[in-house]
Amino acid sequence: MIIFSSAIAGSNRSLLEDAVVKLAKRNGKRIVIVNFIDEMIESAKSLNKYLNAANLPNLDIKTLELLKTTAFHRITDKIKEDKNVDYIIDGHMAFWWKSGPINLLNVNDFKELEPDFFISVLSAPDQVLKTLKAKSEWTNKDIDSYEIAIWSELELYTTDLISDTLGSKNYLISANEDPRTLYDLLYAAHKPKVYLSYSMEHRDTDYKQLDAFTEKLRKHSIIFNPRTIDIAAYHTTEDEKLKDLVFNQTVRRDYHLIDQSDLVVIHMSTLVYSSGVDSERMHAHTNGKTVLLYFPFQRYSPFTPYFVDKMYKEESQIIRDIENLAKRNAIKRKASR
Repeated sequence: MIIFSSAIAGSNRSLLEDAVVKLAKRNGKRIVIVNFIDEMIESAKSLNKYLNAANLPNLDIKTLELLKTTAFHRITDKIKEDKNVDYIIDGHMAFWWKSGPINLLNVNDFKELEPDFFISVLSAPDQVLKTLKAKSEWTNKDIDSYEIAIWSELELYTTDLISDTLGSKNYLISANEDPRTLYDLLYAAHKPKVYLSYSMEHRDTDYKQLDAFTEKLRKHSIIFNPRTIDIAAYHTTEDEKLKDLVFNQTVRRDYHLIDQSDLVVIHMSTLVYSSGVDSERMHAHTNGKTVLLYFPFQRYSPFTPYFVDKMYKEESQIIRDIENLAKRNAIKRKASR
């Protein structure tokens, strides 16, 4: 199994991936992480001993092309040496350099590597900026949260284009997501992929119930949880331009999470209006996704079930149905081998 992991600098994807490596080891599996930029720099040592991650984007395009081609050859040679190992290849689709993008990777670059799927690891712009400013190589770089937000979307957009062209999948995943989500993408393909939809306003009341439900659901499904990227800080920012950008990206991000899922499970434990939940279930329903709604109330509007495939009064009923779906998927996968 080969995964290509796309993320911008400062995304802290190593926290997620290192946790997955440890989880795999506990389950008798081995994952090796290879850093594509490190491989480019290693390839460049014979050309220029002064090259490093901080000044690599200063190179001309032809030199970058040579280094990335050499790096891909080095990586594929490593993979061929030991086929009993799964690999996560960390890289960037583009650099954000001097207030603009520098394209790094394209479709042709992946013809030799042939990843089984891609992941785009995402962190909130303020978290990325804090991480970058703590690194010595970024101390004198002029970059702000707005540019980081644009770079993040550029990285995701480019990875989507490449993966679609290759007939592969690109899974958007938060750097703060539970590592079991990525682990299950690797090793539990029979589990249905579930996007959790709920009101973000219940930070102090319903999260305990939701978290308990999520833990039970995770046994039988691969969960994408939008709460793992919290944008609460941007509600009070004085930078309206940044706020508008992050808010718009949040909608597109959640739609991407829905599009990469098989099911949307709405957890509505209290009767509080949520424009996000309404928008998400309409997007899912009108794009062919199965929408399941936990709604433990007697009275409801005619509009409540309209964009829903099935309503449940008990959480256990949803878990049972998804467990049965996972079992059917496992049987089908076994029969197709």
